[in-house]
Amino acid sequence: MSEEKDSALIKNDMLLPGSHIKLDHFLYPKEYDISELLDKSVEEVRKLYNESVRKEESMYEALQAGLRAWKQDAAQTQKLQLALNYLEIAPVEHTGNQWSEDKNGVWTISNLVYKMTYKLSENPKWNLWSAKPLNDRWLVEWKVITNSPKVGNCGYVAGQKRKFEDRATAESYLNGRIRAYAKLFTELSPPVPENYKVFFMESGHILPGYRIEGQEQHQNKTSVLNQLNEAKSQQKAAPATPSKKKTEPEL
Repeated sequence: MSEEKDSALIKNDMLLPGSHIKLDHFLYPKEYDISELLDKSVEEVRKLYNESVRKEESMYEALQAGLRAWKQDAAQTQKLQLALNYLEIAPVEHTGNQWSEDKNGVWTISNLVYKMTYKLSENPKWNLWSAKPLNDRWLVEWKVITNSPKVGNCGYVAGQKRKFEDRATAESYLNGRIRAYAKLFTELSPPVPENYKVFFMESGHILPGYRIEGQEQHQNKTSVLNQLNEAKSQQKAAPATPSKKKTEPEL
C-alpha cells in the first residue's frame, strides 16, 4: 500500500513473463481538503472535473497501448521458452545395449529408446514357518520401459513380478523374457513407436537422435518419387541420342 496525506493507493500488480500481466490499482480518499474549490461556481468545478477525467482516459489509452505491445513481447517470450525447453534436454544415459549389474543386484540393458531391468532374488520369508522350500522361494521382477531423456517421464511397455519354487525354473522364465524383448536392443536408437512418441518430443518437435516408426518409409518413398520426377524432367530436357549376434547375461 502506498499512502499519502489525503489518499491511499492499493496495488495488486503482477507479471508472469510470457503468460500473464495485471495492473490493478485502487485509490480511495482519506481527508481531502476541498476548501479551495468551494468558492468556485458549479460550471468551473465541472470543467476542471471533465479535464481531469480526460487526462485519466488518455493515460488509460496509453496503458492499453503498452499492453498491446506486451502481447507481442509475451508471445516471443513463449516461443523462446519452448525453444529452451527443447534445447536444454540432456541426452539420456544408457548402457549401449549391454547388460550391466548394479550394487543391488539389478541388471539393466538400455539404449536411447528402451530400458529393461530385472532382479532375481531369494525371498527372505520363504522358510519362516517351514524348512521345506515353498512356492515363493525365488522372486523374479522385470520390466521394460521407454528410456526417455525427459526426466521422470517414461512409458511402461511390459513387466511382471513372479515367484518360483526353485532357481532353475525362475532362471528359465527370466531367460524367456530376455529373449522375447531382445529385439528392442539391437540398435542404439531404434524407431520410436507412434504411441510412445510423446516421451521423445518436446515443444511439438522430435528430440535429436530419434525418429518415429513409419516415418522413415514415408520419407524414403517421397525421396524416391522426387528422384523419379527429376529423372523424367532431365530426360525431357536432354536431346535425343542413339540408344546404347548380442550376448545375454549369465544367470
